Amino acid sequence: MSIVCSICGGTGVKCTAVIDPNTRQFLEFTRNALSDGRCSQCGNVALTDPDEVKAGLDKLWTEYTARHRAAPNYTCCDIVRHGDYDGGEKAYIRIGGPSDVVEKYPVVAMCRDLEELKSLALPDPAREFTLMGIQGFEFHDVLENKTYEIGVDDLKIPVTTKEVLDFYPAEHRLKETDIEQYAAAYTARIKAYGEYTRQLDAALVQRLLDEERLMKVGESDGFRLKLHFDWFVILKRENERMYAPFKYAVNAYCLDNIQTFDRRYVTLEDALLHCLNGFNENANIPNRYKSIGHYLSGKS
Repeated sequence: MSIVCSICGGTGVKCTAVIDPNTRQFLEFTRNALSDGRCSQCGNVALTDPDEVKAGLDKLWTEYTARHRAAPNYTCCDIVRHGDYDGGEKAYIRIGGPSDVVEKYPVVAMCRDLEELKSLALPDPAREFTLMGIQGFEFHDVLENKTYEIGVDDLKIPVTTKEVLDFYPAEHRLKETDIEQYAAAYTARIKAYGEYTRQLDAALVQRLLDEERLMKVGESDGFRLKLHFDWFVILKRENERMYAPFKYAVNAYCLDNIQTFDRRYVTLEDALLHCLNGFNENANIPNRYKSIGHYLSGKS
């Protein structure tokens, strides 16, 4: 096949070359000749030899499968986007697997197999890009982007695999079993708590104190708490016979990452004050508020 325009696929193209000035005999293409060509229809564009690109794909695929005894599922490649030509760029293409997955990298396309990948080397104006060559093949575990329906406080919260992986730090290296066993449930819980808008403020503190006598064992109240991160706090009345001398428990969930905080307290004031002081437990860092009265006075 001829060398063609990488955008329209036409053969009306030109590029620079080295020739013998006396015989006008072609000697070789200049360096970067194909990346700085000209098409009679598209103007200054990169040129490509689809057959050469396909042969290169076959060679690298054979080398990879012989070395790893398995097929790759990603290729790091060079492409030229159609439209307003702006040179080549690096991109990733996924090969095989489910159609909806949480990608290891942002991809420009998904191909069923090597043959479909090779077809991208042939310029097609109906497509958004042309494959100009590849830098190598890779394999990465990918997870299908499933949706899980999780029950949280009598609500059904949908959460996707992508939402779970976006919330958990990458170093956790979650597998599908991890997501199914605990990570989806925890992410759904945080998603549900993020819908709460009531903040812990002076009015809520006063109401909780005024209605303390009405809170029965096992009952709880929830509120948002703005620290360095956003938190959702569950304040629960405990069974004194089981946890004496403690009467209250705080279970706090960071809404921005997977931090949690859990403590028991002897009094409701102790629990609320610890929340207002940002769960501070460092004796070298003074608390902002010395007491609930100090907080309610509006002085800091």
